[in-house]
Amino acid sequence: MADPRNTSAQCRNCGCDADATLDVPTGHLAVPAARTGESESLPSLARTRLELDEMGDEEAWLWRLVDEADRVFAAAPEPPPADRLTEAERQLALAATFEERIQMQIRAAQTALASPLSWLRPSHRAAVVRQLKRDRATAVIAAVQRRRAAEVRNRLRSATGRRTAYLTEHHVTLAAGRNARSELVKVIDDLIEGYASLTDQPAWFRFGIGSPATTPDWLTAARQAVARRRRSQLDEIIPRELA
Repeated sequence: MADPRNTSAQCRNCGCDADATLDVPTGHLAVPAARTGESESLPSLARTRLELDEMGDEEAWLWRLVDEADRVFAAAPEPPPADRLTEAERQLALAATFEERIQMQIRAAQTALASPLSWLRPSHRAAVVRQLKRDRATAVIAAVQRRRAAEVRNRLRSATGRRTAYLTEHHVTLAAGRNARSELVKVIDDLIEGYASLTDQPAWFRFGIGSPATTPDWLTAARQAVARRRRSQLDEIIPRELA
């Protein structure tokens, strides 16, 4: 399952490219506040280690929503590379422009030959006839190239359309997973603050992730450690294949 700390996965599940990474405070010598935008002067309700370790039904349900959204997103049709679609569009535009230029030359030659005055210049008329034959042969090749370019472009567009339709069809599930992921970040941040305030911190928390004073990006490391333990704990309660 994707790490719930990574809130940019929310946009991925929505099909957009916006970066929604949380700002993580750095440079604090004391334990940094896990939640951003909240006053650090308000003391949180103290909880025991047993209470912190226990997973409630609400948190388990949030994890399941995230799992389901990840499963649905993983099953989405793969989109074509953006550069391939861009190149296909360019090739089609070039082919169409070339075909149109040849057709313009053909129409100009036909107009010139249709004029009675063209018979007054036999050599010029003969040159126009020869060029018209060459242009007509080239027009056949140009039409084939344009059709092939259109087929490639349309195939890539269809792949993009299938993915868009799939994500739209499963919008509710993906949105629920995105919202659940956001709530899990808050849950994990609360747990970090709770474990950090314990006098008898568990070894995995106290020694496994270092300290804010000595570990760069300590908060990120703490979130990762807590997320891994909660994910493991949930799988022990309800194996993922049975969920």
